[in-house]
Amino acid sequence: MRGLDILTLCLSVLGIYGLILYIRYLLPRNAIPLLSALLNETRQLLDHAEAIGAVLPQSECKTLLDR
Repeated sequence: MRGLDILTLCLSVLGIYGLILYIRYLLPRNAIPLLSALLNETRQLLDHAEAIGAVLPQSECKTLLDR
């Protein structure tokens, strides 16, 4: 029984290690396109606000968005 417990513990540790190791490959695929779309939409809204004169072209909003 003790050997089975040790084997189960080892498999659990390896499973957690594998999850942590491969989660970095899964996260950017889902997060980066969403973030990119949000930033593009924000950029378009800022450009439109500048075009109609609601925001000055020298505003720091565009500088912060570029960063």
